[in-house]
Amino acid sequence: MPTTPANQSDPSAMPVSDIPDRLCTWCKLLMMKRLVAGGQYIHYTCPQCIFQHTTKNVPKTSK
Repeated sequence: MPTTPANQSDPSAMPVSDIPDRLCTWCKLLMMKRLVAGGQYIHYTCPQCIFQHTTKNVPKTSK
């Protein structure tokens, strides 16, 4: 099984600080966030109730 080097950077990844914040639907707490699927999706997890939400990572367009 091929392995991926740990130091290989993902060109589509953005810093976590650039990912929009989201409040938990149930607890109204700020959810933890991370990029998944090579930066294609943003995965949110509530630290209290473990509610999960995934949304498509759409690049911002400048007008």
